[in-house]
Amino acid sequence: MIRIKFLNCFWLAFSLFTLSLSSCDDNTDSLGESMMPNEDQINIGVKTYQAYSQSLLAGDSILARTSTAYLGKYTDPVYGTFESDFLAQFHCVEDFQFPEGGVDGDSAIAVELRLFYTNYFGDPNNPCHLSVYPLDSVLQEEQNYYTDINPTDFYDESLSPLASRPYTAIDQTIPDSIKTSSGYVPYLSIKLPRILGTEMIRKYYEDPANFKNAHAFINNVCKGFYIQCDQGDGTILYIQQAQLNVKFQYKVQSSSGKVDSLITVLAQFAGTQEVLQLNHFQTDKETLKELAEQDGSCTYLKTPAGIFTEVTLPIEEIATNHIAEGDTLNAVNMVFVRYNEGTNNEYNEYRMGVPQTILMVRKQDMYTFFENNSLADNETAFLATFDEDYNTYTFSNITKLIRHIIDERENSTLPVNADWNKVVLIPVKTTSDTSGSIVNIRHDLQLNSARLFGGYNGTPIDVNITYSKFKN
Repeated sequence: MIRIKFLNCFWLAFSLFTLSLSSCDDNTDSLGESMMPNEDQINIGVKTYQAYSQSLLAGDSILARTSTAYLGKYTDPVYGTFESDFLAQFHCVEDFQFPEGGVDGDSAIAVELRLFYTNYFGDPNNPCHLSVYPLDSVLQEEQNYYTDINPTDFYDESLSPLASRPYTAIDQTIPDSIKTSSGYVPYLSIKLPRILGTEMIRKYYEDPANFKNAHAFINNVCKGFYIQCDQGDGTILYIQQAQLNVKFQYKVQSSSGKVDSLITVLAQFAGTQEVLQLNHFQTDKETLKELAEQDGSCTYLKTPAGIFTEVTLPIEEIATNHIAEGDTLNAVNMVFVRYNEGTNNEYNEYRMGVPQTILMVRKQDMYTFFENNSLADNETAFLATFDEDYNTYTFSNITKLIRHIIDERENSTLPVNADWNKVVLIPVKTTSDTSGSIVNIRHDLQLNSARLFGGYNGTPIDVNITYSKFKN
């Protein structure tokens, strides 16, 4: 009986409490805020500033080292002529060995250079011609080479090429049954002089240490090759790997017990990530300069090399209006809109693609970022991917970049860098590991382009800021 009375009293008290609340105000939206001290209440604000952009000529000078080599020449009606050739070293597996008993005839029976490519740009049936030259100087592993490298510093242009051949992107001599089979990868086969392979074999038997590793092989046996497209305009091959094959024979014991059976073997030396493969680019500088400087209604992204977009951020305004006032920057975003070029081919049968990923990096870091194999840290470097539905690149939160620049400016005793408030948009390609994490960022070297809203006479770029501050 006592328990029942207690429960009745409890529900009576609870009902009276509820009634008192409802009788005061039906709107409880500000209940939590009204219970907070006035000095702890927060104002949320949104403000938009303007950033200004302009095209930035990259010329022929970007970091040359890449896993993909580009070969050919292509003239675009908008961006002019682009040419690419490359220098390649070859990897030797550690402690490589030729047969212990020697090679039959102490010579090679064939030497071949294969250039494997999985893609190309331009006319697949355009007739082209290439030449191959031996390098007479070693490319140094520790040096940063750029795509304006002078190939003649590494080979003797007065000499005739080791080999040359005509080619097209689609080899019509290969049956369709082979080209459509699984695992088929197109390649150009270039026959090199047999003496080249014979000299390689003899260097091994002179001193097997010449083949101890890639460093010894490159310095003592084969410095590499320069491959040049010297005829043809309309096709660029995207070469995934260069491979040097040396074919030879040696004798083994037959069923009779005598060492009189010949076996044919192929020694392979491939261009890999462990050795250098350098692209050499030549762009139509006058045409690109005219685009960048005279068309102020937009900015350009043109790869490979070519044109980037430079953006001047409104750092001083943000610092004065927010940081100095004690505001907290919660989010800062920027959206770059691409002009829709359409899908028809009114001016060109082979339309360039759109850069799929762009890097935003401080202008003062635009070279060292790639030299140091840096990654986007979401503080001084950010990535954005192309959104086909909205035709945009969106950097959703660059707050840390803004704060980093402001803090650097306030705390540094060094002279102010002229580019302290500038970033550059650079088209890039990324590589991810098995877990999906990005492990490598390099320049986008395929033929791509985009026009972006902005420019020195165009529409400013909105910098949208969400900020908060405590009420006074």
